[in-house]
Amino acid sequence: MSILGDGRRPQRWRHLVVGLAVLTLVGCGGPTLTPLPVLPTDTPTEPGPTPTATATPKPTPVILTLELWVPEDLDPYAGGEGSALLAQQLSEFSDAHPSLQVEVVVKRAHGRGGLIDFMRTARDAAPSVLPDLVLLDASDLATVAGSGLVQPLDDFLAPSAEDDRFPFAATMGKVEGKTVGAILGADMQHLAYRPATFAAPPLTWSDVVSAPTSFLFPAGGYDGRVNDATLVQYLGAGGKLTDAEGNPALDEEILVDVFDFYSRCITNTVIAPTQVLTATHVDQAWEAFKEGNGGMTVVRASRYWLEADETMAAAPIPTRNGHPLTIARGWALALVCEDPERQASALQLADWLTTPERNASWTQAAGYLPGTRSALRLWKVSEQERTVLRDLLEAAMPPPRTVVIETVGLPMQHALTDLLRGVASPEEAAASAMEALRR
Repeated sequence: MSILGDGRRPQRWRHLVVGLAVLTLVGCGGPTLTPLPVLPTDTPTEPGPTPTATATPKPTPVILTLELWVPEDLDPYAGGEGSALLAQQLSEFSDAHPSLQVEVVVKRAHGRGGLIDFMRTARDAAPSVLPDLVLLDASDLATVAGSGLVQPLDDFLAPSAEDDRFPFAATMGKVEGKTVGAILGADMQHLAYRPATFAAPPLTWSDVVSAPTSFLFPAGGYDGRVNDATLVQYLGAGGKLTDAEGNPALDEEILVDVFDFYSRCITNTVIAPTQVLTATHVDQAWEAFKEGNGGMTVVRASRYWLEADETMAAAPIPTRNGHPLTIARGWALALVCEDPERQASALQLADWLTTPERNASWTQAAGYLPGTRSALRLWKVSEQERTVLRDLLEAAMPPPRTVVIETVGLPMQHALTDLLRGVASPEEAAASAMEALRR
């Protein structure tokens, strides 16, 4: 099933030219008939060469060049299996559509000189250089849609597309109720564990606290803010990040529960505070796990599904009640061009890239997770692994708004650090986070 509609075909006209011939007849007469002189007989001549028919040259087909802007992370010519497969899919599109070719422009994902920066500059100074399609961080969709840089897709979506998308993908692709992006690939954190150490996957806090091995996660925070792993623990226990009016907020009681879980892990030597505080990024915890440290760790899907070996297994991050939850981030494909004819061709390319077969093969090769159920069904994994992935993707949620995570992430991280360093109890750590949030 593809997500987008059909293109348009131009019509051709033919012209006919008709020639006319004129025949003139001449006569003579008089009162006396005079014999006519005998005219000399024409000397036969050799017939001239038969003219050679000249084939009418066929008109050269007009080739439309579609421009696709992508972030450096998705550069199809950067090397690696995922990049090579994307390059192959783009080449095959041009082969299947001789009148269309794709030109890829690679730019930084964020910041000065990045995708959005260039799009804004081009719109104001030279709109003709804007791309037809853009692949960008899904969290930037609200920015580009608010600036009028991308076009709504709802009129082009196939009727079954909404039901095929996982809830997080449908939500991440919308801005103010309108679909402006299709999630091409998603990333999220989950658990990696050593099944030889566990009789069953550790899914609850109780499973972790009683584990015969250590639990690794990035407790050091990222850019001073709490990592997704701790956010998942908090949200999975029923915590909220905003109040009824949408303002940043925290639930002190839930914070106490999360910190108490970590405190019990420390008591049972499941968490080594110095070790987890040293990790400020989830990749550091994964690298330590691959080197043989610990029996379970938090890992990004984009690392695990490319690097895990047969001694490892995947599961959701353990939560208080065992219900899966994770925070999804991803790359979205958006339509930029406004001309209807170019839109029809650009949507053909978008449709090509988002078909289940191509999206399944590319996401698995690149390490990302698909945003649709039909693509996940085509992943080449065991049924047990497919079940884990399906549970994760069904339960995944979009990331909190930047202003929210910047506001609540700092006090949560300070409180977590105090707890792990042993300078605050769970109750004291939670109270200090609430006080910092009120200031």
